[in-house]
Formats: sequence, C-alpha cells, structure tokens
Amino acid sequence: MTERNSFISPEETPFWQFSGIVYARPGVAEACLDLQDRHGIDVNLLLFCAWAGAQGRRLDGGDLGLLRSVSRPWHDEVVAPLRTARRWLKQQSAVPEDLGETFREEVKTLELQAEMLEQLVLYQEIEIDAGESDSAAVAANLRLYLTRFKPLPSDDDLADLAAILHGTCPEVAPVHAIRMLEENVES
Repeated sequence: MTERNSFISPEETPFWQFSGIVYARPGVAEACLDLQDRHGIDVNLLLFCAWAGAQGRRLDGGDLGLLRSVSRPWHDEVVAPLRTARRWLKQQSAVPEDLGETFREEVKTLELQAEMLEQLVLYQEIEIDAGESDSAAVAANLRLYLTRFKPLPSDDDLADLAAILHGTCPEVAPVHAIRMLEENVES
C-alpha cells in the first residue's frame, strides 16, 4: 500500500493512463455503462479489476472487499451524485438550454475529476506490480467483480465483460473473450 500522505498525481498513475486508453477503445465505454446501469457496478472498480489482470495480478474476494470498502464512500457521496446531477441537467428545462449545457459541462468536468480521485484511492490501496499481461487474470477479475452482484451473469453481462476484456487485451478476439468468461463461469 502506498503511503497515504505522499503526493501522487492521479493523472500520472499507470491505472489512470490504462483507464483512459482502454475506455476509449470501441465498445468498452458502452459495456461499462451498461453494466453500471444494469447492476450499479462501479466502473472505476471494474477498470481496476481489468488493470490488475493486465499486470498479471489475480484479485481475490478479500482484495475486492478491501477495494470496495475504501472507494465506496467517495463513490457514493461524490461520484454518483455528480453523475446523477449531470444526467438530470441534460434533460432539464428550467434554465435556458445554452446556460444549462454550460453548467452541465462544468459538472461533467467535476465528475471526471472525482472519478480520477476515486481511481487514486484504489491505486494507493493495493500495490500492483507491473507484470506481464494475463488475459486469463483479466477475465477472472472481471467475473469476480460482476459475480459479487449477480451470481449467474446473463448473455448481455458476458458480452459486456467480453468487450472490456477485448479492450484490455486486444489480442483476444471478442468470440474467444466470451468463451474465456463462460469457462470461468463453469469452473
């Protein structure tokens, strides 16, 4: 665990850099948001699971519990309310559209900063040494997190996890990613 009082710039963490790259890949943002909307998944924690696997680290239930316990207060009290406000502002009609949109963009910027800080909390909590990318570890970590919410993932859940796995490990074809996740379901 990184010393909490030492200053680490969130933008400089390998986890934040990884998140930006993977989230921008085709299908990943949509998959993350679909899982978030269907199950209340914390996208930052989901991406942390992918990042840990990409470093060759398989997480266990204890790791996941610890990560949730340290990030949940920030996520629930800061990130989620900003997301709710941003989404509501998109459909509001009380203020003129141009002013409302300007304000919504400011809230969106704050939401992104809040997510960056949540990722810093996660990054500092469990030390993950850089290692060789392990697609099986990515698949196992993603499944571990999802099955904390839903023991039997639906086909849509598996397709979304496969998109994230493929975005993390582009060498794994989407069809193979689904098979990896299905095999993990049966084991």
